[in-house]
Amino acid sequence: MPWYLYYALKQLFPSKKVISYFSMISIIGVALGVSVLIIVQSVMNGFGENIRRHLAKTHGDIIIYSSEGLLQDWGGLFEELSSDKSIKQVSPYIESILMVQSEFSTAFPYIRGINVRNSGPNDLALPIDEFIVAGSYESLNDETIFLGVPLADKLNVNIGDSVALYSPKLLEYLTEEEWLFPKEFVVAGLLQTGSPKVDENLVIGSLGGTQDLLEAENEITGFLIKLWNEDERAIESTKALLQNRMGDYEESLLVKNWMDMNADLLFILEQEKMVISFIIIFIILVASFSIAVALTLSVIRKTREIGLLNALGAESWQIALCFCLQGLFIGLVGSLSGIAFAFLVLENRDALFGAYLWLMNSNDVQFLGVYDLYSIPVKYLWKDFIQVFLLSLIISFSAALIPALKAAKLKPSEALRYE
Repeated sequence: MPWYLYYALKQLFPSKKVISYFSMISIIGVALGVSVLIIVQSVMNGFGENIRRHLAKTHGDIIIYSSEGLLQDWGGLFEELSSDKSIKQVSPYIESILMVQSEFSTAFPYIRGINVRNSGPNDLALPIDEFIVAGSYESLNDETIFLGVPLADKLNVNIGDSVALYSPKLLEYLTEEEWLFPKEFVVAGLLQTGSPKVDENLVIGSLGGTQDLLEAENEITGFLIKLWNEDERAIESTKALLQNRMGDYEESLLVKNWMDMNADLLFILEQEKMVISFIIIFIILVASFSIAVALTLSVIRKTREIGLLNALGAESWQIALCFCLQGLFIGLVGSLSGIAFAFLVLENRDALFGAYLWLMNSNDVQFLGVYDLYSIPVKYLWKDFIQVFLLSLIISFSAALIPALKAAKLKPSEALRYE
């Protein structure tokens, strides 16, 4: 072992101590900074992935609709899309906002009518079977509807209860002093997509029942398309091909994917992660000052030893390396400890969050529903771990440079003047 490495380790781990006090404080500072940065990045990754997954499920991979309103003669286009080998499922749908009224409350959600006739849940672009938490897909027909769980709670209804639905046209008739009764539907199921914001405004009905409610005859809003390859690049390329085909079919047809429909939200998510990570980096920078202070004090206390080493023939770069290695070791131990602590916290986040909510006398839906979540999501990316680890080592090594250069510039005659 080179003597300068041995000397560096001896400074960190004195003979009569497990570890020096200043080194321990520096390691704790680095560990806290690294752990906070890893926790925030992993939660933001999970948050973004959770949002992207739910958006893809509730919007479909690709959406085709008309800029001029409802589509009328859509049978030929449906057959053409269904014959495309890159497309897994094509689902015609109709969508509109409406008023829902129960005996206890009123809400203004949107209704989406899907084609359930001669179609199983696996034949739809919308994975409704994954969303059902009560009831069954087979019970959805022209006389029944499914409600999001928060919406059902707001209306204070359950499976088997009846609700009245008012379409926009019905409301128009009322303004013209025409008296028409709303249509009553039976709640046949409850849905939970994973997004509280979506669930509290979600009504699913059959295509025929919704068309009858909206007086749309055989018209539809558009098509939800699910691809075999759900990779974002594949979705983009398929969208481009469909755009060219739709231009030849009808100029008013628009082709968008779920990323286009939510571009602003996805951009904000990316920017939030970058900004928050940038801010938290300053915690590691603060810890680096403790490294610099600790090593500077070490240089002052070890002035005589440094002078003796110079007198014995140690070169300046070797003495500087002694202190740089100390900073590097503090960064290494602090980074590994911080990563381990972050992993421990993230893996036990539900228990820790539950304890926090218990202390605050709250529940997770009330707290996380504001952020459109039912639970705290986490996604680990090795890229983030490696970047944080290397950043911590660089900062720790850089913090040791000033005291290292100070030690290297000491002359034997000045260091041993009073010996």
